[in-house]
Amino acid sequence: MFYWSSLKASHRQSVGIRFISSCATDKPNQHLFEYTSGRWIYNESLRRAERALVFNVQELKRVAAASVDRHEADIQSFRKLAEGGFNRIFEITMKGDNTQILARLPYPSTVPTRLAVANEVATLGLLRYHNVPVPKVLGYSANPDNSVGAEFILMGKVNGTPIGDSWYTLSDKQRLKVLAGLVQLEAKLFAIQLPASGSLYYWRDLPPELQKVAVYLSRDSNLPHGCPEICVGPDTSLKWWYAERSFLRDINRCPHAGQCMEAAAKKELAWLKSYAKPRFPFERGYREATNYQKSAPEEYSETLEKYLKIIPYLVPHDKGLQRPILRHPDLQPNNIFVNKDLDIIGLIDWQHCSALPLFLAAGIPHYIQNYDDEESLSFTPPKLPDNLDEMNPHERSAALEKFRRRHLHFYYLELTKRFNPCHFRALDTNSNHLLKRKTFIHAASPWEGNNAQLKADLVHIVKNWNIIVACADDQQVDNANCHIPQCPVTFDPSEAREALRIEREYEEMDTQLSRIRDAIGVSIDGWTSNEMFKGAVEREQELKKMAIASVSDNKYDQEMTQKHWPFDDFDENE
Repeated sequence: MFYWSSLKASHRQSVGIRFISSCATDKPNQHLFEYTSGRWIYNESLRRAERALVFNVQELKRVAAASVDRHEADIQSFRKLAEGGFNRIFEITMKGDNTQILARLPYPSTVPTRLAVANEVATLGLLRYHNVPVPKVLGYSANPDNSVGAEFILMGKVNGTPIGDSWYTLSDKQRLKVLAGLVQLEAKLFAIQLPASGSLYYWRDLPPELQKVAVYLSRDSNLPHGCPEICVGPDTSLKWWYAERSFLRDINRCPHAGQCMEAAAKKELAWLKSYAKPRFPFERGYREATNYQKSAPEEYSETLEKYLKIIPYLVPHDKGLQRPILRHPDLQPNNIFVNKDLDIIGLIDWQHCSALPLFLAAGIPHYIQNYDDEESLSFTPPKLPDNLDEMNPHERSAALEKFRRRHLHFYYLELTKRFNPCHFRALDTNSNHLLKRKTFIHAASPWEGNNAQLKADLVHIVKNWNIIVACADDQQVDNANCHIPQCPVTFDPSEAREALRIEREYEEMDTQLSRIRDAIGVSIDGWTSNEMFKGAVEREQELKKMAIASVSDNKYDQEMTQKHWPFDDFDENE
């Protein structure tokens, strides 16, 4: 199973889909079944096994051609276009009019099986109904027991080019044009009325025993595949299905607004009770902060129980902030297609899309946000340094990059305030929405031995209790006139200090590991291109030698550095 920590981060940091440049194999079609787009410097056999997918090539060609009323003999070319952490994508080009079809096949390891495909298809159908520019679905099968031998989605190829190809070379004015178009498309998404949180499906694709709520559509709706009925059903977000969570029963995967924070934590408690055992934090760089001791699942269960006690005070009374909102699950430059005038003409990759209450769904896309910068947090218009011309090239480059990040963050907020005011209101940092969202994300995330982050979140909430719950309606009011309920949880002072200490060390380690990965030339899961693989391995080995040599006077530190080195093969469940 593709481990949660790296999966989550790689999805967020946009290293998931790689386009094919070349591939070689001794066996016909073998390259179609295996991952060929890069290498991993550790645990490579696991990553390749997760991405292995054998299917009937001729049948895929046949159904692809049939989806546009053509015959298999009319196919001009068939090639593997791209592959990532969850899917392999093939491009089929037809003779004559050069019609292009994309076939997207999830790996057998991609979860939830059947539901992920059904969800993406229904999401695309509803979005096209609301005039959001997304690919047109030509056909699909959410059941792998078909003639192709795999789940698949057939869709039209989006015109234009991904903005990721030119994002960092655009002028500020050009970047603002794309940003404005993006915010206006987000406003369309925010306007879609949904009855509950969860993921979208065609009614016919869900088994009758699964909980579902109908989505109201106008009588003249004309959705694809002759089925105008769409519903909200189980949330397909990975946190609900990772590892044995797919086997959990009697948990609420499509809750209403007030239940969202509670349901995600109860899911994790159910998994901890049935499957958890003591383990090291998955991120090996974190292990030193806890003296290389395994984490106890019982401790994390206690933290989740405290979180459940606090939830009623974190849900805003304002019904507008509780309304379910659909957002793109991975809104990054390579998923945004533009024409030559930089108009957005396509948004792709809606896999694992779900709706959440606005106060939890709100947030600035990862590639735009600059939350680590105090000036950005204060919503201050960015300015270039007065002494920019006096700086050396390195200082100037750093100053321009800092300005670019502040510029993006500020103008995303400014444009959101103008075009999508309900989202801007939910982004108001003065009402502690950022801390609430962060706490929810940590509580909902699969436990992999990290006992510190959620506990640190709760410590911050307890320390700022009066501010967070004042009047519980997110309005700027006179706290003296509000009744502040007593906080239902407490932490021993030493326990609180320890949680915050570990949190600081984790943050420092995150920064350090990011720099090391950049120096080696790998992504967060150890991936690098085929061309860069040999050099990356050599750089990693040299860094390891230096790290061990730096603690040569301490046998224990040497042993721990060797045993927990972040870039060696390791047992991911240890």
